[in-house]
Order: sequence, then structure tokens, then C-alpha cells
Amino acid sequence: MNLRSLRIFRRIVTLGSLAQASRELNISPSAASRLISLLESELGLVLFARHKRRLELTEEGDRFYRETEHILRGLDEMSAVSRDIRQQTNNRLRLVTAAPLAMGVIAPTLALMRRKGMEFECDINVETRFGIESKVAARAFNFGIISVPLENAIVELTVEPFLEARVGVLMRADHPLAARESIEPEDLVNQPIVALHKGQRWRDRMDEVFSGAGLAPPVPIETTSTPVVTQLVRDGLGATIVDRVCGRILPGEPLVLRPLAHERWVTYATIHPRGPRPALERDFVQSMRDFVVAERQSTPDIADSLRLITHT
Repeated sequence: MNLRSLRIFRRIVTLGSLAQASRELNISPSAASRLISLLESELGLVLFARHKRRLELTEEGDRFYRETEHILRGLDEMSAVSRDIRQQTNNRLRLVTAAPLAMGVIAPTLALMRRKGMEFECDINVETRFGIESKVAARAFNFGIISVPLENAIVELTVEPFLEARVGVLMRADHPLAARESIEPEDLVNQPIVALHKGQRWRDRMDEVFSGAGLAPPVPIETTSTPVVTQLVRDGLGATIVDRVCGRILPGEPLVLRPLAHERWVTYATIHPRGPRPALERDFVQSMRDFVVAERQSTPDIADSLRLITHT
């Protein structure tokens, strides 16, 4: 069915004049009349009664208009909808990640983009690992940021590693081990530890560190949230095992991150659905790399605990 015919039909009804409707849609009155005749032929209805130079709705035309008005109104809104989609595609990021990555990487990257003078809008969504992977694959988000390897082998994603972070021990600056250059798992056995519940990624990593040394220290305080673990450390309730990304230390905070003596690194990647990517997404990834470069330049210990992955 010809969309122009439907548009001119609605305009004639709402404006009460074929001539005015044709002017608004930038077509000649004769062309508008032909479009109405075409619509009537397609529908098998007589929509207007012709009285000299005037068109008046017939009973069939009136009923057709009342029962399809919401559809016809939607046709007029299509240009606005397409404009909004274009603006969102070009100027709005929809990204998904875990809470510690949102705080440790995404928030400072967005701040850097603002300082660069970039104009954008952004939705930051926090999901489980499985949710991050599956929802990016379903194109619910532009992209995700996650540690690798991925867990859901079924989904098809483009995975681009961009950063490695060394695993260490996060503690208060007044902690008994804070003066050490590096930490052995044995050093933590008699120190209070706070951690995630078993089965969560950072708890699994911590357990691997201790089990590799033949140790199984008690964890008196557990939580489901990595940011809460950091707050527990900040409040002096114990140390935890984390990396520089998920355990980012802000200037002036009474925290230190000392590396494990036997090096362990976590790799982070952006994950994308297959297909082209908006320019704003590419700008974000580049700004994220710029943020990491600035972090590495701030202090030698950060330079030793973060390293960018270059793509050839």
C-alpha cells in the first residue's frame, strides 16, 4: 500500500482541504487527488464524496479513518523516530559490564571524554558475567567490558583484549604488610581477609592463589559485591586479593595494592556483536586506552601493575 496515499488521506481529513494538504506535503493538488484515487482502489472503499472542488468524508471514509488513525499518526511520527534512532546511534553509548569495571575503568574514561570536549550520552548497565555476554550477543548493548576467558561458548562475539592487570593484595596503608614490596600467600594466613562468596570470579582467583600454596585461610567476612569488598578493606576489616582495575585506588585514599610475589595477571577485553561499530564506540575504546596510559604515567607502581595490549 502506498504510504504517500495514506499520508495525504490523513492530511486531508485533519486539515479539511486537499489543496492545503498537498501544499504541506509538497505535491500538486492533481497528484494528491490521484493518490487518493489509488488508495480507494486498493482498499475497495469510497473514502471521499466529491462536491465540486471539495472532498467530504463518506461513512466508509470516516470509519476507515477512526479505526486506522493510530496507524496513520504513526506514519507521521516515522521521521521523528528515525531521527531519534540516528541521534542515539551516533551520540549515545549503551554499554554493559560488572560494577567494579564500571567504577574502575568506565567512569574515569567517560570523564576523560568530557574533558576532551566530546558530546555524548551513555547508559551504563551492570550485569552478571553471563548477562554481559549474552546481552551483547543479542545486540541489547553496543558492547561490553569483561575479563577473559568468556564463559558462554555458544554466543558469537568479537573479543578484543586491551588490558592486563597484575593481581595483588589490597589493604590499608597502615596494614602490617603494607611496607612489603610484594606479598606471599603465606604472609596472609594470619591476617584477616575479606572476600566475595565462593563461586564468584574474584573469590575463585583468591582461592587459586592460596590452594596453589597449599593454604586455606578462613574468610570471616564475605559479600556478593566487589565494591563492598573494597569498602570493607577501606574500613580496616581485612585485606583482599584483587587487581588494579577492580581495586582502583583514588588519590588520597588510605589504601595500597602490593603485588603477589608470583606474578598473576588478569586480561580485560571489550566484547562486541558482529558487524559495524559506531564512531562513538571507537572513540570510547581509544579514550579508555588513553586513560590507562595516563594511569601508568602517574606512579611507577601503577605502571608495573597495568599494561596495555597492542593490536597488530
